Amino acid sequence: LSVISSFFFIGAFLGLVSSTAVFDRFGRKNGAIAGNIIAGVATILGTWVPSFEAMLALRVFQGIGMFMNLTGIYCWVVEFSPTHLRGSLSALVLIMWSVGFVIIVLIGYIIPIWNYIFLATGVFNFVLIIPLLIYPISPRFALVRGREEEAKRILTSFSKVCNNKDALDMDRVELVYTVRKQSYLEQISDFKKYPTLRKQTLLCFLCWFSVAFLFYGFDFGWGKISSNLYTSYLFAALGKVFSFSITIPACHCLGRKRAVQFFLVCGIIFFFLAMPDLQITEEWSLEFAACLVGSIVTSSAYAVNYLYTSELAPTTHRGTVMSLSSSCARVGSFCGIFATLLYDITDRRVPLALFAGMTMAYVVAVSFLRDTTGRSIPETPYDVEVMAGNEKYLPVENGLDKKKLEEV
Repeated sequence: LSVISSFFFIGAFLGLVSSTAVFDRFGRKNGAIAGNIIAGVATILGTWVPSFEAMLALRVFQGIGMFMNLTGIYCWVVEFSPTHLRGSLSALVLIMWSVGFVIIVLIGYIIPIWNYIFLATGVFNFVLIIPLLIYPISPRFALVRGREEEAKRILTSFSKVCNNKDALDMDRVELVYTVRKQSYLEQISDFKKYPTLRKQTLLCFLCWFSVAFLFYGFDFGWGKISSNLYTSYLFAALGKVFSFSITIPACHCLGRKRAVQFFLVCGIIFFFLAMPDLQITEEWSLEFAACLVGSIVTSSAYAVNYLYTSELAPTTHRGTVMSLSSSCARVGSFCGIFATLLYDITDRRVPLALFAGMTMAYVVAVSFLRDTTGRSIPETPYDVEVMAGNEKYLPVENGLDKKKLEEV
């Protein structure tokens, strides 16, 4: 079972790396739909899988499709969301992701034959494509790709849905934006050209690696809550729902940067609390309790990390940055799972100290990132430099930077 699970994450890594050439050229919507189809087909084929080797191949395709779908939908939602609602809607995406785990547990509990579990899950996957086909692309993405008329139609349709009587007549509106139609190599070269974009992306890589290392390495307490496998999985899923839900008030009160740092500091505290040998009751030890709470705050940091990275990345490169960052998280998840093996060969305080040290590195990386709370998301790498206060890049007004305006 562990080998089958690991092949899913290999597929996730491959899917995310390949998505860097998809989301910023063909769109978040098309990428999400493609991912859903790949995952759905692979899952349905699992109903009649003829061998163990074929199952491993299908698990790779499931990983490719599911993480393409999640990343595409997340970027899509972030770009649709107004600044004051982005924190709540971002958390809602991940909450629904966790609710999906609950549904899978229920399907597994109701259907006793594993072949039919694959069939039911695959069919359900295709049903979920329907909303993706209905919703439009984000106006932000349409504009950076030079599709102004399409962006205006989307904004007009939203005004009608919201019954906004004061909506502007889009035929009389002149939109100011920067078109960035680039090849894949041109887009990658921007990371060399724009220093802040490069620095914050590398820091995000470290953050994602660290949080996934902790998320999968430290998340072992839920399995001990019950001897029943389904009950353990159900509690784990509900724990994720709670973890993601508390990020909404945390981000509202503390902001993105301080919320991440708050959850990480709590994580460090619980890592150290798990070290002493103290039995609270016959069934509960201090280590067990600390690991459960530590798992919750680590999951919360993971959720805020999604939001924080998507707000730092410009619209033109958001799909690439999110895909590569999540790829680093897949590597971190592998390393975190292997780190738990240290419990069997060393004193348990060694892996706990390792997790605490990784968390401290994460805190340091976040401290070098700017806070995005209450600010609009950047559209281009140039905007990233302006928002970071890079003096070499002047703010743009009406499509021209201030220096060019003075010359005019």
